[in-house]
Amino acid sequence: MAACSVLLGAAAAASTNMNGEYLIGNPAATGTYSTEYTDESFTVYSEPISARYSQTYWTMQPNIPLPDDIVAKFNGKVMAITGYEVDQVFRNEDGTDNGSVPIYWAYNHHYMAWLNGAADLVKLDKTDYSSGHPRKYKVVERMGERVTTDPKVLSPASALFSEGNGGEFRKSYHGYPRGFAQLLESPKTFSVIPMQIDTRNREYNGTGFRPGPVPKISSQPADAVYSGLIECPCSTRRDIRVVRTYAVCGGTATAASDAGMCYEGVATVLNATGTVNATGSRADLPIGCSIVPATASAPAKAYFNTAPAGAACAAASGSGAVAGAMNNLVQLHVAVNATGVTITATGPADVWFAAGFNAQSMGDTPYAIVMFPDGSVQERKIGTVSEDHHDPGTELATQVAVVSNTVAGALRTVVMTRALAGKTPDHYTFTNVPSVVPMINAIGAGATLVYHKVKGPSHLVLLGTEPLCLCVGSVGATIDGQVYAGNCNPEPYSDLLAQHNPSCYPDTYRGGLQCCKHQNFLLDADQEVPPGVMTYFMKFRFYYQPYDPAYHHDLPRWYWQTENNHGEYDVTACTVEPCVHTITSHGTAGDQMWGGFPQELKQTTKGFQFVYCGGHCHAPSCLSMELYNAETGDLICRQEPVIGQGTGGKYDEPGYIALPPCVWGNEPGVNPPPVMQWDTPITSIKRNNNTLSHTGEMASWQCRVSIVY
Repeated sequence: MAACSVLLGAAAAASTNMNGEYLIGNPAATGTYSTEYTDESFTVYSEPISARYSQTYWTMQPNIPLPDDIVAKFNGKVMAITGYEVDQVFRNEDGTDNGSVPIYWAYNHHYMAWLNGAADLVKLDKTDYSSGHPRKYKVVERMGERVTTDPKVLSPASALFSEGNGGEFRKSYHGYPRGFAQLLESPKTFSVIPMQIDTRNREYNGTGFRPGPVPKISSQPADAVYSGLIECPCSTRRDIRVVRTYAVCGGTATAASDAGMCYEGVATVLNATGTVNATGSRADLPIGCSIVPATASAPAKAYFNTAPAGAACAAASGSGAVAGAMNNLVQLHVAVNATGVTITATGPADVWFAAGFNAQSMGDTPYAIVMFPDGSVQERKIGTVSEDHHDPGTELATQVAVVSNTVAGALRTVVMTRALAGKTPDHYTFTNVPSVVPMINAIGAGATLVYHKVKGPSHLVLLGTEPLCLCVGSVGATIDGQVYAGNCNPEPYSDLLAQHNPSCYPDTYRGGLQCCKHQNFLLDADQEVPPGVMTYFMKFRFYYQPYDPAYHHDLPRWYWQTENNHGEYDVTACTVEPCVHTITSHGTAGDQMWGGFPQELKQTTKGFQFVYCGGHCHAPSCLSMELYNAETGDLICRQEPVIGQGTGGKYDEPGYIALPPCVWGNEPGVNPPPVMQWDTPITSIKRNNNTLSHTGEMASWQCRVSIVY
């Protein structure tokens, strides 16, 4: 850990930087690259950040005016921003700093910050989850205010800063080599969205870190050098509602993975009527969840089988017989065999009643059978439905044959037969395979087919004599009323789905951004939040030069999530050593240009060269991030965290990290920039220690590139 002592220990005192000396991750074999900032600078603070223990602060703050002299100096001119530093600090009443806030008191999960010229950061009317994580803002350019016509100033209205932007933010270098800068015209305001988690143990007044309380779901060990709160655990304070749909399936196993899910699923597909629940070990039933058909003496049963081996489910295709009933507004019994269908419908004798097949609403435009009080029967294709119009559709050619039509008291019973295959595509085709058929049914107010008096959805469960397996169809969830927004993509973009990463599925989501919204408390509902509010500020220092078109090259953002737009993922605990969890993503260089980059430049330019890459990963488990040119196999950048040792140096906090970025340029101490064409294939690999599980991990590349013309 010698690198740690150089980076974080006494040697940093010689530096004039705000945060001391920095390292880079890919120094050249010869020469020395200086991470000292020597350009002019200005400092800006966030609005106050206030929170209690376990509380999240994650919101867009109001735009903050830049110093008057900076605004005047660059009015109508372009500023070349050559780097920046960040800290979190207490402040005195007179505005002076009163010390840095330890990262183990206030964990910076991540931030996004902007310097704005002819643009404003505005709040969205509705939170956008399209990127897999909550986005509450957008940058809106004020048209007509630009002055520069230099085509190489690519995004002059606003400049974004978010490199190495988590727990590593203070000791990760955010500077650019000579001749490269982020270019911004007429800077006027500063904007920031901090995501901070208060982890200061109010019960401990000693030096260093001692963990405070965490919710039961946290995997933080008792002797941890970090707080489990930084992983945004989904505590019992969160209102998580999982909604599943179920379907019958063939095979010898089922996706209904526990007894509770099994019972819920069977009750759903059987319309919650007449079932009993049981768990046991039986070799004569399928493994997992099955529906045991009703008999003359026993109702249908939901059975969760824990046996290591079992029987097959009912055949996925067959030539046997199935039968089932729907007991809803209309009583319907359907018996199907290889030669035909018998339908028995019972409803009120003095009004029309109807049943529609393979539908849950009239909007599904199903095949329906309508029984009238005069004894007649119609088959119809239900029409489209709007807010003020319910179309009874068109009458179809008759296929059913009425066997009997009888009245007993107030009920009419109609028995019909027909062939399995529909007479036309608009007629429903039956199958003699065990299945669950979605249904709708309705009862009219009179003898004429007009708007129904009552209506409702239901299901028709057709079972044979063999058990029917149950599978989970789709799964959704809401967390505190917001729809779970998982966005795991398939390979080659990401291997999270192939790994069945728990974060991809709403019923296995245990922690992360969606449980860490602004002002959420992360303790369980039965844990009292300790009193005491801590208030502090984020502090940014920006370094700049006047723009020289002959010298400066703009640095648009190149951004890639190894988790590929999911925004986060889980590090699952290992079962055998070595305990290293790996995820991989593949893409092309040109797909990752971000934000306000003018995409049309791809048609007229050769590609780009990497100048700066600052990754982002979290403190407890990050091991490495690697970026490869997949065409040549060349390593573009490798980042390994520098782990704090608690030696007493500024920011040397045990277990927390710095991520020395990769820097390329045309000066001593750095390597020449690697050049990418727009279609160059790229591979990203992220590794974590997974002795324990971790939620809400990130693996993003936050790079700056220079366009090759």
